[in-house]
Amino acid sequence: MMNEVTMNRAAFVAGAGALACALAGCSGGLGGASGAKKATTADAACVDDNANVTVYAAINLDGADLVRLLKHQNYEWQGESVGYGAADDAGLFAFTFSKISDDVDELANSAIPLSVSEYEELEPGGGDDSVAILLSVGGYTTGDRALTGAIGDASIVQEKCTIDDSVYWLVKALDGSRYVISAYDTEDDGDSAHDIYIYSESFIHTGYLSGGDQIDIDELWSRLTNAS
Repeated sequence: MMNEVTMNRAAFVAGAGALACALAGCSGGLGGASGAKKATTADAACVDDNANVTVYAAINLDGADLVRLLKHQNYEWQGESVGYGAADDAGLFAFTFSKISDDVDELANSAIPLSVSEYEELEPGGGDDSVAILLSVGGYTTGDRALTGAIGDASIVQEKCTIDDSVYWLVKALDGSRYVISAYDTEDDGDSAHDIYIYSESFIHTGYLSGGDQIDIDELWSRLTNAS
C-alpha cells in the first residue's frame, strides 16, 4: 500500500504549475509584523478534527517539534518523494517539504524533496530557505473545506481569493513570516486526500511560481487578486 503512493514531486510540480498558470497574462503592499508567541506541539491548532497535521503546525513549528508531532499522529517516513505519511482505508495523507536547489539551472526541475535528516534541522516554515510544503489532508469534501479545517487557526489568514477551481489564501505565521497557500476547490466523496500547497516568501522570490520573475510575496498576491 505505502509503496504504491504517487503523491510525490510530480504532485508538487503540478500544484506550482497551476499557480503559475493562474498568473499567466497578469501584470502590492502587505506588511508583516513579528509575533511574540512560539508554537509548541501542545497547541490545539497543530492538529485538526480529522487528525491531520495542520498548516499552522507546518509554518510555526521547528523541524524537531514538527517531526515529533508527525510521529505522534502516526505519520511514518515514506522516503524522500513522499516525506512523512499516515495511511488508513481512505489512502495516504502525507506531508512533504521540497526546496529549490541552487545547483540546478533549470528552475522548473529544481524542486528537490528533503531528506529525513533535513526535516529535523528545519526552522519554522523552512526559515530563510527556499522551501515549499505539500500537505495532503483527509476528511473533507472540497478543497475550500480542507483549507478551512486544516488551517488550524483561522486568525493566521490575512486574505483570500479564488481563480477558477483553485482557492488561494495569504497567511501569516507567529513570527510574522507570510505564505501563500492553495488548494483545488473540487468536489469528491470525502474519502480521498486534498492537497494543500504552502509557499514561503523565500520560495516565491526564486521565481519558481512566476516564470522566473524574482518577485516578492506582495507582488505575487497582487497578481493573484488581479487574476481572480
